[in-house]
Amino acid sequence: MQQEKRTFRRIAVEHSIRIIEADGSILPAIAVDVSLTGMQILCDGPTMNRISAYGTQTNASHGVRIHVRLSVPDAAENQGRIGLFSRVVVVRQNGEDEFRLGVQFTDFEAGSYNALEAYIDSHV
Repeated sequence: MQQEKRTFRRIAVEHSIRIIEADGSILPAIAVDVSLTGMQILCDGPTMNRISAYGTQTNASHGVRIHVRLSVPDAAENQGRIGLFSRVVVVRQNGEDEFRLGVQFTDFEAGSYNALEAYIDSHV
């Protein structure tokens, strides 16, 4: 029997997100699930190539970091924008031009942890 590694419940979502590069460039992607400690991101090949040169071999030891902004439309005004700093821990290719990135949160923009917690609590 496989032991569950996650200590926080993930909820299925389908929200557009923005990945903010160091130079301020924005890469579009989609959050497909989220918890208080991480999320799964769906992106295309060109976006994946800009995020990591390691492709599907990307893992936590590579130190690939991303900054993600998620806007949740049904949240209170002061909790609708969530900023997350993350490290990519796994990449899986799902199709010719579809990649899923598993990311673990390393830090939060001011107020974002509480906003994320409220969002998850409202969808459980």
